Amino acid sequence: MRVSLSLSLCVCVCGGSVHSFLLSLFLIVYIYIHIYIYWAQAMCGIFAYINYHKRQTVREIFNVLLDGLQRVEYRGYDSAGLCIDGQDADQPPVLIRSVGNIAQLRKIVFSDETVSLVDLDASFDVHVGIAHTRWATHGMPSVKNCHPQASNDQGFVVVHNGIMTNFMPVKQMLLERGYHFSGDTDTEVIAVLLEYLHTQEPKLSLVELATRITSMLEGAYALLVKSMFFPNELIACRKSSPLMVGFRRGGPSGAVANGDALPLTELYFASDANSFIAHTREVIFLENGDIAHFHDGALALYATSNTTAGLNNSVAVATPVSRAPQIIDATPEGLSKDGYEHFMLKEIYEQPESVTRTMRGRINFLKGDVNFDGMDASILAALSRAHCLMLISCGTSYHSCLAVRPIFEELLRNLSVVVENAPYFMDRQPRVHRDDVCVFVSQSGETADTLMALQHSKAAGATLIGVTNVPGSTVSRQTDYAISLNAGVEVGVASTKAYTSQIVLLTLLALLMSQTTNSSWNDKDTTGKIRGNTEENKKEVEEGKEENNQYVQKRRAEIISGLAALPAAISQCLKFVSDAIISIAEEWHDASTILVIGRGYDYPTALESALKVKEVSYVFTEGIHSGELKHGPLALVDANSRVIAFCAHDRHFERGKSAIQQVKARGGRVVAITTQKDAEVENATTLCVEVPKVVDCLQGVVNVVPLQLLAYYLAVRRGHNVDCPRNLAKSVTVQ
Repeated sequence: MRVSLSLSLCVCVCGGSVHSFLLSLFLIVYIYIHIYIYWAQAMCGIFAYINYHKRQTVREIFNVLLDGLQRVEYRGYDSAGLCIDGQDADQPPVLIRSVGNIAQLRKIVFSDETVSLVDLDASFDVHVGIAHTRWATHGMPSVKNCHPQASNDQGFVVVHNGIMTNFMPVKQMLLERGYHFSGDTDTEVIAVLLEYLHTQEPKLSLVELATRITSMLEGAYALLVKSMFFPNELIACRKSSPLMVGFRRGGPSGAVANGDALPLTELYFASDANSFIAHTREVIFLENGDIAHFHDGALALYATSNTTAGLNNSVAVATPVSRAPQIIDATPEGLSKDGYEHFMLKEIYEQPESVTRTMRGRINFLKGDVNFDGMDASILAALSRAHCLMLISCGTSYHSCLAVRPIFEELLRNLSVVVENAPYFMDRQPRVHRDDVCVFVSQSGETADTLMALQHSKAAGATLIGVTNVPGSTVSRQTDYAISLNAGVEVGVASTKAYTSQIVLLTLLALLMSQTTNSSWNDKDTTGKIRGNTEENKKEVEEGKEENNQYVQKRRAEIISGLAALPAAISQCLKFVSDAIISIAEEWHDASTILVIGRGYDYPTALESALKVKEVSYVFTEGIHSGELKHGPLALVDANSRVIAFCAHDRHFERGKSAIQQVKARGGRVVAITTQKDAEVENATTLCVEVPKVVDCLQGVVNVVPLQLLAYYLAVRRGHNVDCPRNLAKSVTVQ
């Protein structure tokens, strides 16, 4: 590993000239940039720690910064760094940076080389320290490209998530004015630009400098700035990338009001609340365009204009605003592995409890009633009158929406139910109506494509409901009503317990909407005409309504009973399938391709299972509807094929067996996941894994568990980082 411990930056890297590109090359570059944007925001971690009139040694400050970074290692990174003040007021800040993991950085921080420059036992009554984990975007992973990045004169130091899309013209402008660059990052351009603006107008305050620079930067970002010229101050800027402030107070609680002072003793600026949850649960979430300024014990918040003028900017105005603090529902215990080798395995085994927490306080099993706290009459009325329910999400959350669509359609026959993949939704930008209800499902509540779809739907006047596992997230704050999964912190990048909790929670929503039986009856016939508008068919209509209502009530009772039995069924599944799954992983560890097939409620299970396997084991895995085998995918099957087949004893059982026979006839090796062993299935498969049977619409919650375990054990057997798979992030905060 290469390490930098420096008090200065040097070396000039010149920018390139602008060229004309062919269309094909332009498209490649365009895609490449957007991949960079994804990495830049989704996989980086920002953290800052301020102690105000709470004396801390350098050693203690280092430990807080390093621990904050360590708690967000799961986001993915290839390098890390931090910055503290010099020992004397006239000394430049100390930057310590390293390619590699946090353990490597910690080793450098407490090395003899650091001790020769910094007295670890020296203390600060007031101090601002910043830190960062980086996934390489602009510039390869190297010490010179690690954050924090400093200006030429060391006067400004910046950490930054995201990407500055206009960094090349800004860099060129600065080069022409005699500034130089030691690395290849867009972040260094921001630091040097701050120096340039300060040199031009030295009387500008740090807030004014931040306002200027945010009007000049194009792209999506979150950044922190500290400066020698503004000792013990910190600036935080947010534009389309998560940023929040956790704090401990030295005075009474209350909102941060109009930039006025609020007594504080410790503050934690972060892109992820997990960085500071061990210290405080009180947090302010910065909104898009916000600037936060810490100075002299006060935290002031400002809103800036939405426009970006680039290099030819006019002076933007920062308007003081208030943001009410919130208490986040999380605990440090969620960040512990509790004896498990990996977070993913821990979270798989937590599912009996996590689905219980999702249901707790929301369903009365004796009365058969469902209730969501704080859902007022206006939301209930919107649900009752809705013509269309749109479930909008990405990735695993999209699969959970697919899994529950049939039960909404079954219980609410007058309701059109649409499941939308958020990126494709925004590609099309379909019409959304005022009477529609749009449900946005996101584990993190920060998924960029889902947020774009949310804004599109909000502009149409639809009722918006958010389903997230992170209270206070952007989805939670921007919807009309937010429902928390209450599944507990999910650290593993590959979602497991959030997926099963999403299915449970959305099933509860379907039960809530069907509690008024009249809402379940379709008053229109197949031609769209209103039934019962003539004397002769009024009786038929009434009989139809009664029959439908009886069916709905019976079906609701089955589902509620199934929900009550679900935690025990998951526990039983985990207890009895583990050994079989480990043996499959051992046998299949060298597989190059796996197919996962299912139908009915298990088609989404097949899609989600395939995603889990490919995410962590890097084995190409495809989820396929069993009925689609003969429409193309069967051509892939030969004697080397590995196939997982979901074949529950439901109304699709016979057709499921037929699909298995089709694979066997081509020599494929099949492992069946079934709720009851069957001689025909056992004869056609390499292995038949039996799981507990629950009500059909919840069977996928149980069936997915063996595949979560298979994904995990395949990844471990193949030697991969299970909790931080390559190129992926827990929270995808860009498009």
